[in-house]
Amino acid sequence: MKKRLLIIPARKGSKRIPNKNIKFFCGKPIISYSIQAALKSKIFNKIHVSTNDVRIKKILKKYKMDIDFFRPNKLSGDKIGLIDVFKFVLKKYESSGYKFDEIWYLAPCSPLIETLDLKRAAKYFNKNSKFNFMLAVSEYSPPIQWAFEKKNRGLKPKFSKYSKYRSQDLTKMFYDTGTFGAFKSSYFSGTKQNLIGFNIPRYKGIDIDTKEDWLMAEKILKSKK
Repeated sequence: MKKRLLIIPARKGSKRIPNKNIKFFCGKPIISYSIQAALKSKIFNKIHVSTNDVRIKKILKKYKMDIDFFRPNKLSGDKIGLIDVFKFVLKKYESSGYKFDEIWYLAPCSPLIETLDLKRAAKYFNKNSKFNFMLAVSEYSPPIQWAFEKKNRGLKPKFSKYSKYRSQDLTKMFYDTGTFGAFKSSYFSGTKQNLIGFNIPRYKGIDIDTKEDWLMAEKILKSKK
């Protein structure tokens, strides 16, 4: 049975939505949704919330969890890549004798991701064993080939040769939702990246970065209830 580490990266210091990770969303701190989905899936041997925010420790106590170690300030800036954070966490656990086959991450502000999504993704990743990196992706709608760019206050087709194509005649394109993903441990040993996408519905792929994202996600969750 595969041993999986899940990292929930939740640094403090959000600028667009202050205290975003612990802000109440439909009655409870938004990070609670990711924690609960992960716990209920029962597919992770270790769940680590990577944070520099001591207030998250109180939230974790409700789920009989703790923070094994805090994220250092040098890895808590808004320009720090998540890969550096994942490497730090993995190294800390390995130095304590832990070994994992897969390293997963789940965004703290992805309240529409459910336990079943994680379980299905785990099966999918296991089935496609030649890949060492998996992203949760959604399909662009409308097609990205119809994109415009602003130029001199006007609009210009970014890909003009596709502007008259029907959507069904265009190649499907996907984007990284930012909600969750997984790596095989070999990825962090210098093995060449071999990426696969796990498709999720667009409405679940909202990784909340703006107030508009927040309001949209709230409406979706309330409608599901």
